[in-house]
Amino acid sequence: MLKARSALDPADRALKSAEIARGLFASPEFVDSNDVLFYLSTETEAQTEEMIRCSIGLGKNVYAPLVDKETGELKISRIPDLDIPFVRGAFGIQEPAGSVAKICSPSVLDLIVVPGVAFGVDGGRIGYGGGYYDRFLERHKAQRVAVAFDFQVLETVPQNRRDSRVNKIITEKRTIDC
Repeated sequence: MLKARSALDPADRALKSAEIARGLFASPEFVDSNDVLFYLSTETEAQTEEMIRCSIGLGKNVYAPLVDKETGELKISRIPDLDIPFVRGAFGIQEPAGSVAKICSPSVLDLIVVPGVAFGVDGGRIGYGGGYYDRFLERHKAQRVAVAFDFQVLETVPQNRRDSRVNKIITEKRTIDC
């Protein structure tokens, strides 16, 4: 799945990401939310930068994750815009820089936009192996929406009792209620 995602032409990735954003913005989960956690996308994932920018423009409170490798926890920081300094955190993923990070309680979240490698139509999710999102999702019951390219959605994916599911998957082609 990672190879297929990496093989996407950057222009095609941008077009598909824009379609995914349209689906997200039309979803009741997004429309009804005030406080949204977005992952900061890597080069090959469904791109979230424009989703974040538009969400802030719509008056949403937007948060980004920070990985605490010492505690094994995912923490969140509010981001007022994308002009703040970011650094490469754990696993090379962008995070708000320590000088501007404002750690917040995840209890404020209405919606969590979830990353992943592959998803099942039943809401099953395969992440990147660290379990950070699974532990985070287990403790916080906000709506969970995965944004992904359609080829990342399979009939089913392997799951165990520690894996957390998503409520909805939005791709460039469809929206799946799980």
